[in-house]
Amino acid sequence: MLPFLLTRLLRVVTVLVGVALIMFLLMHAIPGNPWSSDYSSSPRAMIGLSMDKSTQRELDRRFGLDLPLWRQFTRYAIGDFAEDGSFFCGAVCGNLGPSIQQRGRSVSEILFEPPEGKTFLQSRFGYSIRLILFASLIAVGLGIPLGLLSGMQPYSMSSRITSVGLAALISIPNFVLGLLAIIVLASWLSIIKVLPDWDSAGDWIVPALVLAVLPMATIARVTRASVINVLNADYVRTARAKGLAESRVVLDHVLRNALLPIITFTGPTLVEMFAALLIIESIYSFPGFGREYWSAVLNLDYPMIMGLTLIYATAVVVVNVVIEVVSEILDPRIRMARRQGLP
Repeated sequence: MLPFLLTRLLRVVTVLVGVALIMFLLMHAIPGNPWSSDYSSSPRAMIGLSMDKSTQRELDRRFGLDLPLWRQFTRYAIGDFAEDGSFFCGAVCGNLGPSIQQRGRSVSEILFEPPEGKTFLQSRFGYSIRLILFASLIAVGLGIPLGLLSGMQPYSMSSRITSVGLAALISIPNFVLGLLAIIVLASWLSIIKVLPDWDSAGDWIVPALVLAVLPMATIARVTRASVINVLNADYVRTARAKGLAESRVVLDHVLRNALLPIITFTGPTLVEMFAALLIIESIYSFPGFGREYWSAVLNLDYPMIMGLTLIYATAVVVVNVVIEVVSEILDPRIRMARRQGLP
């Protein structure tokens, strides 16, 4: 197991370095800079400052944007020497750099530190993680049972209606669902508030539901397909021929053997919620880090974009590694194949 974990750790580091390099090059390929846009005469950031040439040169020097690209990347990723000669560590030490848009405040401070008198759960990262957790519970708690019930009777009318409904939910973008929820539930029915109070648990329900709809429908479809595939197995027919109760056949034979592909698919699907936060948090004015990502892209806040991208990439690769480890624990055939050197 130790060589397996070391191999996966090396893969994680390689992926993160590659993601950071690609994102860095893509950011600097965008026309303009954090102070001005090639498509607009208005300043992008640092509102209230006079954007003359000398000011821009001073800001470039302060944030290291006057350095060659290769040194800017190594400065961000590894670290560099400050003007006083002291060395500061980069992203490898968790230092995500200063935010350009927010006048040099640390990206880590913006994302992870709560307001005064609040706990970590009230930080931007804490808000987003809680919303993803609630949405994940909804997606898994509804998706797996719905897919199981639909898969156990694949040719019934209810199963066909469920399949059509799930396909419809998958085809509707989450920003459309979010806007429809505001129009119907807030404007027409007055069930939810137009300006929510995020300290109230009830106001979290609609954003969490909208965020969970697409993963829930996807998980349900995968569960349905996996259950149908297992139902045709010989051991299921044998269990029924032995006279086992249907509940034991479903739990001990069908669901247990259908669980591996469900878990393998569910992990990355839930991680994709990080990307959906960009839209959901903007629609509902949710105080998470998704809004920061959107604002950073619009204003070319390089350190904020890099920091949030690395957080997202870390979540993706860590979840994939966890899924591989869980899959080996659940399925001994995978462990046997790895010992024998099979792909």
